[in-house]
Amino acid sequence: LQREGSMIPQNRLELADWLVSGHHPLTARVLVNHLWQLIFGAGLVRTPEDFGLQGEPPTHPDLLDWLAVELMESGWNIKHILRVMVTSETYRQKSHLTQTMLEMDPSNRWWSHATRRRLPSWMIHDAILHSSGLMHASLGGPPVRPYQPEGVWQDIFMGRLTYEPSPGASRYRRMIYAFWRRSSSPAFLFDQAQRRICEVRQRLTNTPLQALTLLNDESVLEASQFLSAQCLRNYATREGIEWMAVRILGRPLADEEWTLIHQQYQDVHDAFSQRPYDAKAYITIGQQLPDRSLDPADHAALMWVANMLYNLDEAMTHE
Repeated sequence: LQREGSMIPQNRLELADWLVSGHHPLTARVLVNHLWQLIFGAGLVRTPEDFGLQGEPPTHPDLLDWLAVELMESGWNIKHILRVMVTSETYRQKSHLTQTMLEMDPSNRWWSHATRRRLPSWMIHDAILHSSGLMHASLGGPPVRPYQPEGVWQDIFMGRLTYEPSPGASRYRRMIYAFWRRSSSPAFLFDQAQRRICEVRQRLTNTPLQALTLLNDESVLEASQFLSAQCLRNYATREGIEWMAVRILGRPLADEEWTLIHQQYQDVHDAFSQRPYDAKAYITIGQQLPDRSLDPADHAALMWVANMLYNLDEAMTHE
């Protein structure tokens, strides 16, 4: 531990100071590699759990060193490093893969194109809350309990403990504040790490639980209900659906997409018009009560469209 006249750490505070000092550059390298992995889907070192001799060498060692130095010289400003990464030409490439790229860089180790990948579940959850307008953006504080399937704790704890979602706006906080038990993680985290061991590599998953969750989870349906209610209050049908598409997908709909979605909207609207009780039941979800000033069939049909948009590949994929 002794380098360039530095003293051997005698307690945990001195050890922490040494880990983030210029005499221990491994800490900065590991951190920027994790941030690169978060942004690009894979790190400059493809074995983030092992920076030793048994791990893979960095694909771009000079870039890794430069980012590590930039992080330390910026005062360990993580926002600054993330901004550097996402404004780089490498990050802003298209994800379109040509035959030449496939032959020369099949694993995208040289970052010849943007990596197209499914978002992790916690990102999807937070993106849904944000696009719907439900997100409660407060920082810090105690954990909150998001929606869980009914009876999720009963079998595990023999009925001794029951699960109740947090009331009020705190229910719409980011997933980082979600309450965990060691034996039962939030159901929305369909790709969470196994907590029996330490995992530092992202799980990129295409599990069927993803579609099951996005179609049926109460938090997604509640976000769809809230977003569609705003749409009805402020826009006509076409403008409203276009507005929801921009909120969820980040782009306007093409003409052929609008035609298809409008046909689906009409079919669902006709079905709910014939079954008003089903329409009212559908839009009564979570803490969101139906707005009596809105037609239930209109609201239910637009809610169905919003949920369909949330289930599109673009809404859950990093392009």
